[in-house]
Amino acid sequence: MNTRNWSILCWNVRGLNACEKHDAVRDKIEESGCSIICLQETKCSHIDTPFIHKFAPRRFDKFDFIESDGSFGGILDIWNSGIFTGGHFRQVTFWPYDLFYFNA
Repeated sequence: MNTRNWSILCWNVRGLNACEKHDAVRDKIEESGCSIICLQETKCSHIDTPFIHKFAPRRFDKFDFIESDGSFGGILDIWNSGIFTGGHFRQVTFWPYDLFYFNA
């Protein structure tokens, strides 16, 4: 992958717990050719690597998330650690953000 040309897929998935959605999410990720995935409204209270592998292509090996509040919210960022170094979500007032750096 050319590290000078990358894209971010931002998507309100309206829930990621239903197994029926996983194939559709994977297809959209592949179709987009994105380098970083940012999913909002995951409605997930816990996310781990086996869960990520259900819908994210294998090239994406790192993630960070903010859990949902019951059936509301949830943010998930996923990236390829061979290209980017990511951090943990930070929050300023009401706006969470994540930082990504190109690996040298």
